[in-house]
Amino acid sequence: METQVGTAITAQKNTKKAAFWQDVLDYLLCIFGGVIYSVGLNLLILPFGLYIGNLTGIARIILELLRRVIPGMQDATGLILLALNLPLLLIAFSSINRKFFFKTLITVITVSVVLIFVPVTAIIPDLTDMITLAVLGGIICGFGVGLSLRAGGSSGGVDILGVLIALKNPEFSVGRVSVIISMIVYAYALFTSPPVILVYSVIFTLIYSLVVDKVHYQNVKISVMVVTKNRDILQYIIDETHRSATYWQGQGAYSGAEFLVINTVVSKYELLRLRRGIIELDPQVFIIENNSVNVTGFFPSHFF
Repeated sequence: METQVGTAITAQKNTKKAAFWQDVLDYLLCIFGGVIYSVGLNLLILPFGLYIGNLTGIARIILELLRRVIPGMQDATGLILLALNLPLLLIAFSSINRKFFFKTLITVITVSVVLIFVPVTAIIPDLTDMITLAVLGGIICGFGVGLSLRAGGSSGGVDILGVLIALKNPEFSVGRVSVIISMIVYAYALFTSPPVILVYSVIFTLIYSLVVDKVHYQNVKISVMVVTKNRDILQYIIDETHRSATYWQGQGAYSGAEFLVINTVVSKYELLRLRRGIIELDPQVFIIENNSVNVTGFFPSHFF
């Protein structure tokens, strides 16, 4: 009995240690992703007048409007972006997962700082083909944001704004808010820039969005079966992921012991947190994961 208790305590300590280093890695990935995104913007996209259909695009528009009032104003896209994001983060602080909040805050600050200190200049002066720039910029910037999302953070902006509006008005969704923001950016580009700029800006934003979806875990669904003696895990799944589950009583064929068998479906991003918490509750748990399942029915994308 004492040996089993000692083994359980050791397993819990190892789990907590692994969770700590995983969190450290996640924060580093958030920073790295923010740097990649910002560098891609300042060296490949902004020097050629292209726009991105998100809050960074809105920040760029505000900067251009300010330059009409204050000629010769230095590039302050990063500072404006930070000013737009901070109120959203403060409002959303009590509504989102705290780890997600801090990882998003780190990412937003990283993006803003890099945008401020990395000059807007073409990294390859001889590269002027707009379609190449749109594709290359979309891949690099999308990879950066996707990396931050994969680590459990976000570049902020439209995602947070979309969730806040959707909470107040159920008819709106994060996707719809994103489309509205994009339309504002593109409408501005249409009336202030040559039509070709609008076309390549749309191409860049589309490629950027596709790469983000490919890199991060949010759209990958996982079927999870948990075999445990700890009934608290059932409530933990509901509280942690805000999803339901199906459960039944099972019996081990070899030992004859009774177990609780729980089945649920989560996104791969949610799985990273869920697996960690379940193991903390029951170090002897048995978890079966089935990747990339198809779901028919109501399965909301819980970004937060």
